[in-house]
Amino acid sequence: MDNKAMYRISYGLYVVTAFMDGQDNGCITNTVGQVTSKPNRISVTINKSNFTHEMIQNTGKFTVSVISKAADFALFRHFGFQTGREVNKFDSYSDCERVPNGRMCVTSGTNAWIAARVEKAVDLGTHTMFIADVTDMEVLDDAPSCTYEYYLSDIKPKPQEVGKTSDGQTIWRCVICGYEYVGEELPDDFICPICKHPASDFEKIVPGGETAKQESGQENKKVWRCTVCGYEYEGDKLPEDYVCPICGVPASDFEKV
Repeated sequence: MDNKAMYRISYGLYVVTAFMDGQDNGCITNTVGQVTSKPNRISVTINKSNFTHEMIQNTGKFTVSVISKAADFALFRHFGFQTGREVNKFDSYSDCERVPNGRMCVTSGTNAWIAARVEKAVDLGTHTMFIADVTDMEVLDDAPSCTYEYYLSDIKPKPQEVGKTSDGQTIWRCVICGYEYVGEELPDDFICPICKHPASDFEKIVPGGETAKQESGQENKKVWRCTVCGYEYEGDKLPEDYVCPICGVPASDFEKV
């Protein structure tokens, strides 16, 4: 069986927002779809560990903002690379407005929003599929919708070629997004300013563009791929509590490439 066949499935990308106990929240997902037209119903599948899942489960309402090709990486970083349990994602976030169901929609980098009321929840083990009636919706602009393939090819930052520093300092590259830090030592508490990953996800670059491991003859870091959406994590070991920043699935849904 060739598991790569799953990567041939096309996915859109969405910000799913919810509201509970005075707090707004949202997460990135690729699991929204229309299930019937009469009545007009959609489904969204959310990982149970996500704060957005808890909010939808307890309130029965959510809004989907359809991400367009006009979106930049900042949108994915804001809603996908941090948790609402620790950060209020809508605090000082201005590219949004509240829609009639009381939930926020994202107005920049999106082309439509759809408000929904949950009619049925299906337990899928690590996830819950919420089947919901559409209660309101609006088109925001004509920009084409963003697919996961487009995100990887045109939005996600690409690793840059290694430059040379005038004083010969070491370059450390983020294995997630390619951001480069220049300095002899990378601080232990350093956080990538682009994708927000920790210092453990940086590798040392040596002259010629090789990593320190390549120069020493050691193997490159391993690649772990999400079997749901195709997102790739690079590192010697995938953390047991790792959650995919795109579709929200746990480490158990990753495979070593």
